[in-house]
Amino acid sequence: MKKILVLFMILTTYIFSQSWNDIVTTSISESNMTKMDLFTNKDGNHVITQNTNSSNSIKYYLLNSAGTTVIRSATIETEGSALFPNISGDNNKVYLVYKLGTNLKAKESTDAGASWSTISIAPLSIGSNTCNGVDIVYDYQGLHVVYATQDSYPDYETHYYKLNSSNAWVDYKNVTDGAEVGGFPTVSVSANRVHVAYNTGHESPVSNNGIAKSRDKNNTTWETAQTVNSSSSNERIHAGSSKLFDFYYKFEGTSFKLCSKTRDLSGTTWSTESILQTGSDVNDIVSATTTSDGKTHIVYSGTNNNEVYRSYDGSAWSSEYSFGYPTNTEIPIISSAGNDLFITLRNAYHSGIQYRQYDAIPVAPYAPSTAWNANNYAVVTWPANMEPDIASYKVYKMIEQTGWGCMATINYSLNTPSYSWVDEATTLGGRFDTKYNIYYKVLAKDIANHESNYSPTTTIYGKTDFFQKKNGEGNQTEVKEYGLQQNYPNPFNPSTEINYQIPSKGFVTLKVYDVLGNEVSTLVNEWQEAGSYNAQFTTSGKHLASGMYFYTLNAGKFTDTKKLILMK
Repeated sequence: MKKILVLFMILTTYIFSQSWNDIVTTSISESNMTKMDLFTNKDGNHVITQNTNSSNSIKYYLLNSAGTTVIRSATIETEGSALFPNISGDNNKVYLVYKLGTNLKAKESTDAGASWSTISIAPLSIGSNTCNGVDIVYDYQGLHVVYATQDSYPDYETHYYKLNSSNAWVDYKNVTDGAEVGGFPTVSVSANRVHVAYNTGHESPVSNNGIAKSRDKNNTTWETAQTVNSSSSNERIHAGSSKLFDFYYKFEGTSFKLCSKTRDLSGTTWSTESILQTGSDVNDIVSATTTSDGKTHIVYSGTNNNEVYRSYDGSAWSSEYSFGYPTNTEIPIISSAGNDLFITLRNAYHSGIQYRQYDAIPVAPYAPSTAWNANNYAVVTWPANMEPDIASYKVYKMIEQTGWGCMATINYSLNTPSYSWVDEATTLGGRFDTKYNIYYKVLAKDIANHESNYSPTTTIYGKTDFFQKKNGEGNQTEVKEYGLQQNYPNPFNPSTEINYQIPSKGFVTLKVYDVLGNEVSTLVNEWQEAGSYNAQFTTSGKHLASGMYFYTLNAGKFTDTKKLILMK
């Protein structure tokens, strides 16, 4: 019974350790604010605001994960006529886009908002016609931008551009193809696809006489537009982990209803309509995000302008969660990093922007790697987590079967894209220097002391100063299992070393192949006793091009293949 009680207490602590933190009134005070956007990465919450001031209409703020500190701020636009500010990016880049006069202006920061560079080929001219919406999203392909301008009164057309890695505006498309009306655009992305939504309503986003439509760009091909709903207004497209969502408002009876439809990311058939709320305030568009666990989350203005949150777990929507403000909350924006959620909004009862965080357990660090540095010490390197509330990382080490031990704690540092730890107890040794498989893994710890799961394990084959195990045959290590190590150095030119081990006598082959599967070199082709071995692969005298190659070890029933890179 005591064990059951202890287990219940552990599970209860785990469940309730992940929760919504208290609402914070930030020091960002924008009494004349008309629009706000939010993007979150490892450095914090990047907030962009539009206000009606005549000399500083667009402002930027970097807010910490707790919402208690503005780390830095900047006036982005000194003219008073800027409109539609949007912010997006990844873990290391942040982009701002807004309309000023006849242009879309784009700015980029790679140092957590400390400095902003204007995109060299910007601004993007969009003409003098009236614009009724701009939206952006960033992924590995580039920065995707949609905007709608008035073609002929009162009709609008939606246009698409991509800002590529060379800071050039490319892939232009009139998404409405000029034959139909479509304004108030939004954009989202999934694997190899760009999803654009627009509404055929004319000047007012709440006219309720518009047709909600979506259109996909599949790699380089624009597919046929799809009708989502035939009578709606003010919609938002959002790509979740496995479904595409379209959120829209429609007027029925005496009030607006907030509705949603879904389809497969590459599908053509939209689901039946789900009514999320009746009596919603349609002044603010739904804001949506998807967390690392695959859940989609939205915030919107509910009945009496109270802020409402809901999540979708892949099969059903959660019940509504209200922040408790009875009236006069507006411009709700939700962002995510890892599984943490971050919400900003403005409330008429407070002069500052309001903020709230859902504090989840950090995501496990990903893709750790090991290599030898110039001093022949093992170095473990891993990318920074996306979450802005990471306090530190713990590095664990195991030498073959000795058990794991925590070797180091590395503290978080602002604007740091990756972290590393040098293991001076593990060095690069020769074939008979008592070498072992050395394993490393990393976990992340946030400021609330939540610890993530362990990262994947990374391995290196090296000599350690504090572990000895010999089988009595000189200095040869006792080998208990097959193993093929990563070549060193890698990339290489002109030669590299490949280490491997076999636990019993057998016929061994070690061969190198090109990316087409053609054999490049045979390094080993003989019977070998149990033990640890190395082989040298050299390109001297061979006419091999720079690029990726593969090496494969076959010994008994064991087969393993790894990549190596020749760089001339």
